Amino acid sequence: MKQIANLYVLELRPNNETLTFKRVMIAVAAVLVIGIFSSVAMTLWANQAEVDTQRMAHSLSQAQQQLIAKQNELRAAMSDPKVAHQIEQIELDLGQRQRLLQQMQSVTQTQEASFAQVLEELARADTDAIWLQRILIANGQLTLQGRTADASALPLWLASFSNYDTLSGRQFGVFELRDEDATGVLDFTVGSLQHSSLLARPRANSGAAR
Repeated sequence: MKQIANLYVLELRPNNETLTFKRVMIAVAAVLVIGIFSSVAMTLWANQAEVDTQRMAHSLSQAQQQLIAKQNELRAAMSDPKVAHQIEQIELDLGQRQRLLQQMQSVTQTQEASFAQVLEELARADTDAIWLQRILIANGQLTLQGRTADASALPLWLASFSNYDTLSGRQFGVFELRDEDATGVLDFTVGSLQHSSLLARPRANSGAAR
């Protein structure tokens, strides 16, 4: 015998909610509120942007006016003959100073290089018989002072200068040998006549000087 059970009861039926007028109005109101807020926000943003733009335009205008004023002042100053003459004199003076500085630097570098080469070649030409005490270089001329116990060693030492580029070909107008302390050790001066006023007799054990 078959039995049929009806499980489709009222409690299990789905509720069919209908779209009422009240709900429609609430939805429309929500959309309107959102639209109003968006419109207000966009308006405020646009107003602020316009204010910022006006401020920037005002600042730019002031800067342009200041620039024009400075340009006018510069034109007025440049058109003044006294100012133009002063500028010209300053430029000439600056140019002369720059040229003088370049010449001094060139001369200094040349003298330093020449003196270094002379020292290097004198060191290479060194001999035990010669005790060099003073080296003087001025106006491209070379003067040497020192001591020796062998008078014949001095000409041989000077002759060896021909083997060195910086020392060779030099003319020595002064050639002196002195036995001042009677010990057999001779003081010598070999150099240029141009250095006569600068020369002083060397002392024993004095160092080389430029």
